[in-house]
Amino acid sequence: MKKRIIMAGIALLTAVLPPLVQKAHAQVSVSFQVFYDQLSPFGTWVSYPDYGYVWVPAAGAGFRPYGSRGHWVYTEDGWTWVSGYSWGWATFHYGNWFYDDSYGWIWVPGYDWAPAWVTWGEYGGNYCWAPIGPRVDIGVAFGSYRPPARYWVTCPREHITSVNVSNYYVRNTTVVNNITVINNVNRGNGHTYVRGPQPANVERFTHSTVRPVPVHPTERPGAASVQNGQLAIYRPAVQHNNEARPAQVRDLHAMRPIHQQQTPQQQGHPTPQQPHAMPQQRHAAPTPQQPHPAPQQHLVQPRAMPQQHPAQPQPIPRQHPVQPRPVPQQHPQQHPQPPRPMPRPVAPPHENPPPHDPHEHHR
Repeated sequence: MKKRIIMAGIALLTAVLPPLVQKAHAQVSVSFQVFYDQLSPFGTWVSYPDYGYVWVPAAGAGFRPYGSRGHWVYTEDGWTWVSGYSWGWATFHYGNWFYDDSYGWIWVPGYDWAPAWVTWGEYGGNYCWAPIGPRVDIGVAFGSYRPPARYWVTCPREHITSVNVSNYYVRNTTVVNNITVINNVNRGNGHTYVRGPQPANVERFTHSTVRPVPVHPTERPGAASVQNGQLAIYRPAVQHNNEARPAQVRDLHAMRPIHQQQTPQQQGHPTPQQPHAMPQQRHAAPTPQQPHPAPQQHLVQPRAMPQQHPAQPQPIPRQHPVQPRPVPQQHPQQHPQPPRPMPRPVAPPHENPPPHDPHEHHR
């Protein structure tokens, strides 16, 4: 009997301990300071009117929240965005995104975790989703909320579960203007968010069974991943702390030129990018490739100069021979002129006959 009781106790512990461990991981308490410290290498913190400290990612041109480097996985909490960015555990599950015409996409930190802070819709065989802006109340009237057109991401229904879902995005203003909101809101556990399409509805178009994937909280920040049928993601409980603040805050008005410099660089991992950017500038001076254009330019200039110097003397000698050539042509014309006066001396023999006239008189 004692052995049976012991075995039953061990079985009970093995069944109870894993959920308790997961709950312990899920209840790790942090403050906004974790956001400030962990996200600083990947973007810039600025002070924004009405929102306080906000974060501008150095993600490069074409970045879209809940659209770039990620895919959807259905979990017990609903459709969860699994981001490939190492900072995605924070920016796609806490807080909200909004778009500024001067500074691009900006993230406002938040306290509550959700599988994704987006609103869902559908139209014309497509599923659609868009980030929910800051201070939007997901209440009874949430079904009437319409994010701006640029917020929406659209994908055919049959590809919604694809790991490469970004390969199937559709950009069509007709779809955006006719979206029907999927009002599937979760209101339990003190959290209110949108769960997304019903699994049965997704199965109709993907022709595959949709089973919820368990969420396994990790102990350290990092990119989320699906391993062994579980979604491993860092999801701490965020507490209020008025003393938390970024180590470095940029001026809001100075962000525009910085943003323009970052857009051509498609950056997602600033940690390797900063060292890469530095060596590129360092190699710019010593590399033989860049010095070559410099001497080539210097060589081109001196070549242009000697070409001009010989070009100037060359026309000069060409002009001299051109002038003497007409001169000899004139001389031969003048040489025949002196022989013309030669016949003139013949005139004197004709003029001499007058002196012979006296002989004629003698005759």
